[in-house]
Amino acid sequence: MQPQRLGPRAEMEPVCPGCSRHRPDSPTSACRSPKPIEKLSQGAFCFHFNNLHYAKDRKDAFLCYEVNRKNGCDSPVPLYQGVFKKEGQMHTELCFIYWFHEQVLKGLSPREEFKITWYMSWSPCIKCTDPVTGFLAKHPNLSLAIFSSRLYYPKTPNYDKKLRRLVQEGAQVAIMDLPEFKKCWNKFVYNDGQPFRPWKRLCENFRFQNSDLQEILSSLLRDEVFSLQFNNSHWVQPIQHQPGQLHYYRRKSYLCYQLEWSNGQESLKGYLLSKKGKPHAEILFLDKIRFMKLSQVRITCYFTWSPCPNCARQLAAFKKNHPDIILRIYTSRLYFYWRKKFQKGLCSLWRSGIQVDVMDLPQFTDCWTNFVSPQRPFIPWNKLEKNSWRIKRRLRKIKESWGLQDLVNDFKNLHLGPPLP
Repeated sequence: MQPQRLGPRAEMEPVCPGCSRHRPDSPTSACRSPKPIEKLSQGAFCFHFNNLHYAKDRKDAFLCYEVNRKNGCDSPVPLYQGVFKKEGQMHTELCFIYWFHEQVLKGLSPREEFKITWYMSWSPCIKCTDPVTGFLAKHPNLSLAIFSSRLYYPKTPNYDKKLRRLVQEGAQVAIMDLPEFKKCWNKFVYNDGQPFRPWKRLCENFRFQNSDLQEILSSLLRDEVFSLQFNNSHWVQPIQHQPGQLHYYRRKSYLCYQLEWSNGQESLKGYLLSKKGKPHAEILFLDKIRFMKLSQVRITCYFTWSPCPNCARQLAAFKKNHPDIILRIYTSRLYFYWRKKFQKGLCSLWRSGIQVDVMDLPQFTDCWTNFVSPQRPFIPWNKLEKNSWRIKRRLRKIKESWGLQDLVNDFKNLHLGPPLP
């Protein structure tokens, strides 16, 4: 968990419903705190948590929760567990927040850290994402994992943005799979000692729900992925999972892209990953762009590695066939920069009119803001700017050795299509 989170506090009223005196959705005039129930009946669980594509007549919502106190390197200490049901107009998320604030936070030190896990029959609706996001922003000592059986009207306008904002504030959002259903059955259901029996098409329905969720979250990278994969250090720094145990991670090829239209239309963002045995991220990107049949658009790409010779040639061919598209490429590191064929690939990009440069602090900051978290500031890693300067110098020498420095300078002054900022 991040030691400090800077969330969108100024934009939310109230920031934390549990910290507010005014509770418009309180279930009674006495403003009593909602009370959880201990467990669900078998029938209620199987009916309301069934992960059907189209869940007819599931108007009630249930939230099963676990609250654990973090205890240093040891296992978390279990504190509370139970179930909340929607109370009138008060959704389960707010029921939990009010209960947690009044029954847990008030009696404990704000320095204590808690891990909260929710298992929900429906994912948070568009109205509940803001209070939950504000709750996390107000209490940086909390971590929250949300597992949902079904997504609540994922095609609702702006629902994707609300859910991404929740993730950016530090929440883990996922779809319930077989292990989560088993855990719920064992902990939150009066099961009479019987094992959980999966309903028909549970795993198939999980893939359907998970596909929708991943489509919503596809434009976001996790903090640790960005910090590890976009790191521009010459050598890979090992990660210490446990005292005395170091792990060396593999540097993968990520491509973050942002499309901006000249007519002021909202920009399109996303990222792609090269996987073993699959087309490179650059090829996947070109397939996506060709399918969209774009024109008069400005595209900015951030690469962890500069393109290989084949991908560079295909990018260059695409640019020559679409002269009205501005394509800018920023790379964190140069891929096999000492080999002639890789240098030749970079040359083909410059000759086609594609701007190629090395990521520096402004580009890393922009990439973080657009693809990781717009709420939290980017914290540069050690020697970021020094490493960037060294890689820029290598790229400049490649340009000079191929006699392209003047050509590259000319391209920087040439505007095609939408003007550069």
